[in-house]
Amino acid sequence: MVRWATTDKRLIKTPELDALATGGMRFTDHYCGNAVCAPSRASLVTGKHPGHAYIRANSPGYPVGQTPIPASSETIGKLMKRAGYTTACIGKWGLGGFHNSGNPNKQGFDYFYGYTDQRKAHEYYPEYLWKNDQKVMLDNANGKQNDYSHDLLTQEAFKFVNNHQAKPFFLYLAYTIPHVKWQVPDLGQYAEKNWPEKMKIQAAMVTRMDRDIGQLKRLLEKLGIAEDTLILFNSDNGAHGQGGTLDFFKTSGDLKGKKRSMYDGGVRSPQDCLLAK
Repeated sequence: MVRWATTDKRLIKTPELDALATGGMRFTDHYCGNAVCAPSRASLVTGKHPGHAYIRANSPGYPVGQTPIPASSETIGKLMKRAGYTTACIGKWGLGGFHNSGNPNKQGFDYFYGYTDQRKAHEYYPEYLWKNDQKVMLDNANGKQNDYSHDLLTQEAFKFVNNHQAKPFFLYLAYTIPHVKWQVPDLGQYAEKNWPEKMKIQAAMVTRMDRDIGQLKRLLEKLGIAEDTLILFNSDNGAHGQGGTLDFFKTSGDLKGKKRSMYDGGVRSPQDCLLAK
């Protein structure tokens, strides 16, 4: 993931995340559970040290996605439900599917929308996404690219907040940006940059995510619930560093290594927190 808060000379602009960090608390020595996706998310969702967690590696050979977490797993979704919260996971799950024990609806989440299969989450114009246990077919078949998944995830997040604003809710918004593929509807402010095309796409993807996080924060303010809402922003591992992005954007900052490395660049994932007052 992009180290968006490393230098004042950033090429990728993230004003909303900058404001979130400035107005809240930064955990600059925070470490994620692993240097790759599935085991890191398993640690995050189950609260287990990676040495104790059931999933300890990505498993691309497993049918229809990642090895599922066991049905008996304790998860943050189950914990929040016991505490009286309505729960949702929107985005990338990667801990099993609706056909097995990893079913997010049985792992503590009242509502799910997004990708269950982490391999399919590499595609931003997928054939379908899951809404609970139903496939929602998208207008992306036969080479068409009309439904950008990140935008759909954002829309669903806004709907969930609007629909559950009156009572306690917990939203696990697991965006896939800026994971490759390099796909974005438009290049925005980077269109005229004299950069390689992939660098412009990478920057536009991150800034798009930044924009939507800002919009979500403003929605909470508009609904009058910002003062009662805790926002946490975190990455599941270090920068992917592919296609020259590591050197071009300095995406690991001053840290050694990147995703898949057990150096700080792979597992140190500075976390920012805002508790609205």
